[in-house]
Amino acid sequence: MVGGRLPGGPAGDDDTMVRSRREVFDAGLYLPIMDAVASAVAGITAHTTSPVVLDAGCGEGSYLARTVDASGADGWGIDIAKTAIRLASKRHRQHHYAVASSYRLPFFDATFDALIDVFSPRPWDELARVLVPGGAAVIVTPGAGHLAQLKERIYRDAREHRERIDPDEQGALAHERSDRVAFTLELDDPALRLRLLEMTPYWWSTDPSARQAVAADVATVDVDVLVSVFRRAG
Repeated sequence: MVGGRLPGGPAGDDDTMVRSRREVFDAGLYLPIMDAVASAVAGITAHTTSPVVLDAGCGEGSYLARTVDASGADGWGIDIAKTAIRLASKRHRQHHYAVASSYRLPFFDATFDALIDVFSPRPWDELARVLVPGGAAVIVTPGAGHLAQLKERIYRDAREHRERIDPDEQGALAHERSDRVAFTLELDDPALRLRLLEMTPYWWSTDPSARQAVAADVATVDVDVLVSVFRRAG
């Protein structure tokens, strides 16, 4: 299955972001998103014998694990963050993991029945290349109100996120549907508030002296994402 490995490359998310993400996921805070992704993949692979699924940007492995549980697929994950791959492979020994870039996937053409891409780069041609004809990519992107309370505390002119996907960039992947997953987190645990901030790119946009104050001040946070399916022609 493996056709090569990316030599070197960027390190990806740092240790703090990866470990904070695992704590947030272990607490079940993002479970509705994970279940939506897992359900979408299960639907894609429902009539496939021995399906194979890739998580392109798998992080510490929680999304892939949930997806494998729902679909019964053989799970593969790649990420450029070495810490993430170490955590994923240690906990989910039945899956297959590699340090690699989604811009240069170390797999042969038409290898996977489905793939997931959660808040990760979307090199459309490369994602389509590793999908079998008729396979599909499940892409998760931020919605307009995603983590709005954090943004409002960090930026003076906080704006709603507007996802723009150019159909011309999708190449061989055609948009099939998008489902919104939206809910509100009530964060009674101050430690989880900080972990949530640490796991997002907003951590780097927050003045280091203000990080604890921002986390302490945000007890209610809206989560708003789109779970979209893009199909490769059969």
